[in-house]
Amino acid sequence: MKYIEKFTFPDLENDNLYHDKPLGSFYDEHTYPFHITSSMGLWSLDFEPVTILYGGNGSGKSTIINVISEKLQARRNSRVNSGPYFSEYVSRCYYQAGEDLPDDSLIVSDGRKHLYDIKDITTVLTSDDIFHWMLEARLNNDKKLNKSRALFREYSAHPEVPRHINFETGYNVDRFLKAAKFQKANNQQRTGYTFNKYLLESIGKMERGFSNGETALMKLTELLEKPGLYLLDEPENSMSCEFQMKLSDVILYLARYAHCQFLISTHSPFILSMQGAKIYNLDHNPVDVCPWWELDNMKHYFTLFHSARDRFLSE
Repeated sequence: MKYIEKFTFPDLENDNLYHDKPLGSFYDEHTYPFHITSSMGLWSLDFEPVTILYGGNGSGKSTIINVISEKLQARRNSRVNSGPYFSEYVSRCYYQAGEDLPDDSLIVSDGRKHLYDIKDITTVLTSDDIFHWMLEARLNNDKKLNKSRALFREYSAHPEVPRHINFETGYNVDRFLKAAKFQKANNQQRTGYTFNKYLLESIGKMERGFSNGETALMKLTELLEKPGLYLLDEPENSMSCEFQMKLSDVILYLARYAHCQFLISTHSPFILSMQGAKIYNLDHNPVDVCPWWELDNMKHYFTLFHSARDRFLSE
């Protein structure tokens, strides 16, 4: 499935206003993001179900993701580092919707056709989003842990049931209910109501302590379930090799069978080597399409492992 076929960046050399160059103009060569793509000889991107942007730090991968997401008005959590002329640049970009759809306004899911707007089916997920999910999960568990300790201190103090309560005014009602629960927990052998059950009712269930990679993979898989166009900015951050391999399998499956299309910026050899992925090499000027085994990162990996091949083949 291809929701977008082509994205075209501004051709400043042929722009009617370019040669005027008014003072402070966004056509200044140092004005972000003007001239970033043109300086690389990149005028357009042609998309496949999985399209990858490869390049070193500062090569423009995230900028391209941000420009496309702004043009498509994609849903995103992390803010775009846009600058004062970003919207002017985006307004001069163009895209072509996918031609393999039944028509420009339909999406096929579960054998049914649904009306859609491309902005409603396009989602941006960045490495910052992943770090936020991991931090949020840890903070939630820390809060529950601290509250459970406080409740245990209260429980250990064996509060007495107050003798006088007033349901109309609320006097001592909370204290009465809490003390009653504590006493019930104290009689656990007779009632089967343990302190752990009391904690579960009071603060909720503690989430299992997943690793960073597990948390990232689970959250990404959850968000990628629906058909649509997904722009992923270095999603492999904080993932071990094992989880990068699993992520590449998930992406490939969704692209083939679940009506998903992906544009991904990445350094991961496991994502770069996905079968059928189209890779734009931003380290090459002009930017060109390369097979994964011709990328510099891949050659470095090969050199490293080839130099130690006897160690891998010794057993």
